[in-house]
Amino acid sequence: MNALVESLSDHIENWGMVWFGLIFLGSIFNEFSLFNALNISVFDINLFPYILGLIIGLVAKYRGGWI
Repeated sequence: MNALVESLSDHIENWGMVWFGLIFLGSIFNEFSLFNALNISVFDINLFPYILGLIIGLVAKYRGGWI
């Protein structure tokens, strides 16, 4: 059980910015994209805003800080 908790803690420590970008920033960008006339969506969820949030999170992870 300790190994699982330690593994999860390491994952969050190393990939936290990426998850933040994907989930939080992607959700914010998704709300702003509702005003866009070109809506490519799957189940009313636009994929582009989440991909943009993921890219920003990956850039922040590899730069060591936010843009």
